[in-house]
Amino acid sequence: MAGLSAGRRLFTMHRDLRLILLKRLVNVPLMLVDLLLPEPKTGKFPQTQMLGRMNARMLKVYHLDCLQGTFGKQPDGNFERLLRVGFKVLARISEDDPYYRKWVGLVMLLAADEWAGREKDPQRLKRQIKEMWHMDIDCLPDELIAAHVDDFAEDALCDFLGNLARVEVGDIPSFLDQKN
Repeated sequence: MAGLSAGRRLFTMHRDLRLILLKRLVNVPLMLVDLLLPEPKTGKFPQTQMLGRMNARMLKVYHLDCLQGTFGKQPDGNFERLLRVGFKVLARISEDDPYYRKWVGLVMLLAADEWAGREKDPQRLKRQIKEMWHMDIDCLPDELIAAHVDDFAEDALCDFLGNLARVEVGDIPSFLDQKN
């Protein structure tokens, strides 16, 4: 192991330790970057406007997820900061640089293409859901999965977060509202 570079050693160590170190490597500088970067103005280009809407929806889902207690009583804010800084950087660069703006647009098109070509085989969807989210849905008949393939493909991709993205803020039950 003495001959391995520091970066290579990071990927050969225990998975949990590697994740802790990677998060610290990302979270500490993001605190500073978040303070230094101003909030972006409303974008004038479609790519930046789309980024703004997606960022708002992602933050809404994050806050709803926090209300469910996903991160315990008080989230550390690191993931929210990652979303915020990512948006600040992409929005500012997309507004100021046409080359980067093209690439932001391309990412959105490719994501839409990937979703359009999503997995539709019931057996594979069952396996993906089981492997990623530790939910065993093998008892469900393939015909049911096939009849609701979009719902199960969404579950395979992002678990329950797609449902949270569709919740209207006024629809939040009072027992989940931490202010009550």
